[in-house]
Amino acid sequence: MLHLKTVFATLLCTTCLTAQQSFVQHTDSRLEIIASINPPNPDPSGIAVTKTGRVFLGFPRHADNHKQFALAELVDGKLVPFPNNDYVYPSQKPFKDWLISPHGMTIDANGLLWILDDGKRSGIKEIPDGAAKVVAINVDTKKIVYSIPIGKDAMSNDSHLNDLRVDLTHGQKGMVYIANSGFGERYSLVVVDIAKGTSREVLLNHPSVAPEPGFVGFLERKPLVYDPKKQRFPVGGADGIALNPDGKKVYWTAITGRKLYSLPADVLSDFNTSNDALQKAITFEGERPACDGLAEDAAGNIYFGSFEQLALVQRKPDGSFKTLVNDDRLGWPDGLFYSNGYLYVTLGQWNRLPGFNDNKDLREPPYLVGRIKVE
Repeated sequence: MLHLKTVFATLLCTTCLTAQQSFVQHTDSRLEIIASINPPNPDPSGIAVTKTGRVFLGFPRHADNHKQFALAELVDGKLVPFPNNDYVYPSQKPFKDWLISPHGMTIDANGLLWILDDGKRSGIKEIPDGAAKVVAINVDTKKIVYSIPIGKDAMSNDSHLNDLRVDLTHGQKGMVYIANSGFGERYSLVVVDIAKGTSREVLLNHPSVAPEPGFVGFLERKPLVYDPKKQRFPVGGADGIALNPDGKKVYWTAITGRKLYSLPADVLSDFNTSNDALQKAITFEGERPACDGLAEDAAGNIYFGSFEQLALVQRKPDGSFKTLVNDDRLGWPDGLFYSNGYLYVTLGQWNRLPGFNDNKDLREPPYLVGRIKVE
């Protein structure tokens, strides 16, 4: 018969072991890390991947006005400034002539790399004329094909132009749809006519593009309440944006919320459509994971970086969901991009920035770029 002290000690050790195991980081080998980025290189946000597998990463300056490159190609595990040093490093040139703070990135149907520059630098309130723009680059020739400024008639210093999609099925040369998540309390969608070089802001502060009141988000298993006056985690309005493969429907999500909305591209692309008509054409597509960026594929699936579940999640065209992977490294999945059967993700630890954590930088480099094979 075991002595009671022995039984108690055994139970205590088992309890301690269980507690210790619960804090062991869970990783999944299906999440393949393709890049580990250490300072002085900044943390990445946007990502785009060509059909040939070339990977491009954006490094914004809105939260850290760094002096490194703003855009780079990942070549053999190393970051190479792209398209050249003059365009992606800080400069005294006019703001229209260099990349200030790139966020969303995508590849259009013709293979052009598109970058959304929100023009914002940390510690500087103003977004100067020419700083906010959409840029298209031919990845083979490194030539800048388009650089279209976003005027103050379509944004303000409180705008945070976050992500974009390019629709070549509408307009003479195509349309760009932009999600504005807001640095202040200004949330909207922005539409750019590529041929005309004109922009239009729509749905300003409409509930579909604004943070959901009373939102509680779980980040790295900790509950945090949305408070616009005291931000404890990345928050805002319209952030993720996606486009149906046929170009007929545009989806968006607010970063502070769990709802998915859409508009017909015919309606959103038409500058003559009134805001009232736009509001009436909005479709509520159902709930979805709380997330940052979105991705989509040719089959009409939409992908979410689900920060609460530390997961990557797929939404099928019929509205059903599938968890692709759970991994503790997915504490803040930021930029997503689908290409060649893989879902790519940047892991920049944005929720650990000093501004959200009593001026303490809780980030733990390296910053990661990963991918998972989508079955």
